[in-house]
Amino acid sequence: MRDDTQLQIAKSPEPSAPSQAQTEEAESSRYWKATSGYTYREMVRTRQDAGNQGYAQQEALLTTLMKTEQRALGRPLEVLEFGCGFGRHASYLASTEGIRYHGYDFSEPMMEPLRQAPPVGLGPVEERLFCGPDALTAVGGRTFDVVFTVSVLIHNPPERLPGLLESLGKLVRPGGLLCLVENQLVPFGVWENAWHQGCWLHPYAELTPAGWDLHHGGGLLATHDVYVLKRNASQTRRFFQLQSVEQPRDERQALTLESLHVQSLPRLRAWTEHAGEVLRAGDGLQGMRVSELSERLSVELKRSERRQRLLSLSDELVHLRAAPPEAARTPAAPPASRYANDTVAENVVVDAPLDTTWAHVDPRLSRVVHIFHQEWYGIRAASGYAPGHKIGITANRALTATDHRRIVETCETLGARSIIFQGFSPNALEVMHMLRRVFGSAIRLCCVWHGSTAQFHFDFELETFSRLLTLREQGLLDAVACVKPEMHLMSPLLFQKVLLNLPPRIAREDQRHRAPLTRAAFVPTPNNWWKNFYSNVFVAASLPGMERVFVTSPFTARQELPLRASVINVGHLNRSELFNLIRETDVVLNVTLAECQPMTALEGLAHGVACLTGPLTLGTLDEHPFQRLVQVAGTGSLGQIRSALERVVGLRERSPEEYAQMLEDYTQMLCDQAINHYLEFAQP
Repeated sequence: MRDDTQLQIAKSPEPSAPSQAQTEEAESSRYWKATSGYTYREMVRTRQDAGNQGYAQQEALLTTLMKTEQRALGRPLEVLEFGCGFGRHASYLASTEGIRYHGYDFSEPMMEPLRQAPPVGLGPVEERLFCGPDALTAVGGRTFDVVFTVSVLIHNPPERLPGLLESLGKLVRPGGLLCLVENQLVPFGVWENAWHQGCWLHPYAELTPAGWDLHHGGGLLATHDVYVLKRNASQTRRFFQLQSVEQPRDERQALTLESLHVQSLPRLRAWTEHAGEVLRAGDGLQGMRVSELSERLSVELKRSERRQRLLSLSDELVHLRAAPPEAARTPAAPPASRYANDTVAENVVVDAPLDTTWAHVDPRLSRVVHIFHQEWYGIRAASGYAPGHKIGITANRALTATDHRRIVETCETLGARSIIFQGFSPNALEVMHMLRRVFGSAIRLCCVWHGSTAQFHFDFELETFSRLLTLREQGLLDAVACVKPEMHLMSPLLFQKVLLNLPPRIAREDQRHRAPLTRAAFVPTPNNWWKNFYSNVFVAASLPGMERVFVTSPFTARQELPLRASVINVGHLNRSELFNLIRETDVVLNVTLAECQPMTALEGLAHGVACLTGPLTLGTLDEHPFQRLVQVAGTGSLGQIRSALERVVGLRERSPEEYAQMLEDYTQMLCDQAINHYLEFAQP
């Protein structure tokens, strides 16, 4: 959106007859003030669904720019989006680590979706979102490290641009940047079309104020140019080529205004050809408006149809429970241990702090929603660290029609394109049916099975795995993936790659890659035979130099089996307590007889604490020196566990920098692969 500040413009020769520019400005302002943010958001998403890649390119570019500036600054980056609208860029920037997002718009209806459902990290809303006719007044004298616009200034006539750029400059702190993602370079201002009641192409090189540098990035985006402006000490205008937003202040390639005019000729030629087509068509202006109205009508019809389906959810739920189809058979009862956690207070939670505080952020996955069970601790952690939005449901009691309505409305509000069910239950199955009935094929439904064939010993696991394949074959699910490698060999219906869990996103000050030894170890496994609990404890507690071994399960010491270290049972830990304990240790031991991707290993990795595991079979990741350091081939061999423990502790003590770099390199490699696999699987 755009600022509605009134500027002092020379009076018209005929005061009673407003100029064309003033009339168009008024029409454009009325358009945006009357447009619902919900409607416009749906229009944007419809274009994305139709294959428009421009939006994703803009989001990736802005994310890179903000992260670059934050790293250079070394503190949280204060960012203002001028023309935030319904919150397309807020949806991912607000939750990006190190970025404090703020949004301004002059249209309250356009901002309503953002105010009603602010993204994670955008709070308190009254201190981060501003609305009013003038941006400088609305933000209350605040200034920002980066101010940016995306397709906002194009909706302002040329007469307003000098004043708007002056206002934007006042919002930028000394040393900060103004980033404009706007029309491609032109040598002078021209009217482009009547879309959204007026679009103009502006000559930003000509409009650059004195005392500012303009870094022009042509070709960085398919449909827009990028203009990065910063102050200089010379009080003159200087121009540079912007090769990459990772180097937004690079002055190695200076330009002249004349050379920029030459660069602008292709866009001017394209405008001329388009203008000729409009003139030849005769009704070009009317055709544009008809096209836009048709798009809005289509969007409103879709929203109306979804609202009608939402109203009938209660009847649908009764019907589903009264006569479930063959594909909806209730799975066998799960083992009690899967439901052993305390009963949760709410049937449905959305983007709860536990599920978002340590999540990775990737704008390409911002329209993915993970649905998981609040009681399933490990799977909830895996879901919580992945990019995307989070909906936690209960596994212990039936969901109500109100719960289903909330889930569906949340998915609509978030503009979800892919839903990933992390785990499966009767409640999850009902939600799958409800989402499919409301959204049809407009949404992609996926499910991740977090088990392995070793768990087929439990009827519940075998029945669940079989049911997911049936649902995939019948079309209720679009994709099914596993976290155990090579499971696709069992069925061609499975996603061919292993879905990798991500480690939590931990602040650097909480990492201890290079911290001195504490002479403590941590064994987080339950006390049962397949988790190899006693093997891990005995090896850790008998290692020379080890002083403390923390456990979360009961441990019985024997006089006949003397131990060097104290074994301390800390009991059940919440997530923060677990992380604090990991930071107190040198190594985590999770060498089990059957494992997929142990979350405690990933949580240790994120904190700079290596975790011993059995073979995980993670493809190319297995060849990394870190995996060779921590994996134990003979999980039942005390000697092999002991050797691996000595390797880890010895390397950490002998060469802490080598140890730290190995963990950091592996973490980056794992995260890159995990994100790429999620993108292939979810197809958002």
